[in-house]
Amino acid sequence: MGSRGPVSDRSMGAHRGERTASRKERRHQLINATIDAIAERGLSDTTLQSVTSGAGLSHGTINFHFKSKDLLFIETLKFLAQEHYDHWTALLFEAGLTPREQLIALIETDFDPSICNPKKLAVWFAFWGEAKARPAYLEICGRYDQKRLEELARVSQALKEEGGYENVNPRMAAKSVEAFVDGLWLNMLLYPDVFQRDEARQDCLSFLAGMFPSHFPIPKSSSTCAAERIDGAGGQPR
Repeated sequence: MGSRGPVSDRSMGAHRGERTASRKERRHQLINATIDAIAERGLSDTTLQSVTSGAGLSHGTINFHFKSKDLLFIETLKFLAQEHYDHWTALLFEAGLTPREQLIALIETDFDPSICNPKKLAVWFAFWGEAKARPAYLEICGRYDQKRLEELARVSQALKEEGGYENVNPRMAAKSVEAFVDGLWLNMLLYPDVFQRDEARQDCLSFLAGMFPSHFPIPKSSSTCAAERIDGAGGQPR
């Protein structure tokens, strides 16, 4: 009899842990279903019904966890932003990396399959492209974007000093890298049959060779350039 109290406490703690894990799993399940729905339908046409159907859960479950569609969308964007941030910071701040290796780490993150895949790219561009969603994006992702830009500028400054690149403006270099990656992401979304992650990553390294030629020799590759791949797919190179 005397041992029932402690055993009961441990049992209750275990059940609480199971319930907590279940809540986290349900939230993650709903967020993944939201990513699927937005990728297929866009923000405007994604409904709670389409999310719950995709997740195989009841409407009451989504209301319990997120209360509204707007809140669900916000939490989905927060998930993507935090995932990207956690990934690139983990790689960037590995001990002993040179500035060149740090810049490569940032690029590697942007083309990692867990970050850069058709569904997640579609969600990013849905938030970027819809006017009503942009304020939420800026509020949630602005500080992440600023932190990444600062790190890109810092690494660019270090490469400038190492290579003696007098004409390189580190801040402009950082902005250029971000813009180039965004452009590659867009092409991967629009032309998935001809723009693959490995080729896009290679295009990015070739772009860096224009700014930091001593650190990034132009890669010897048999693959066609980005403009040729777009043109070959029936699009118009820009």
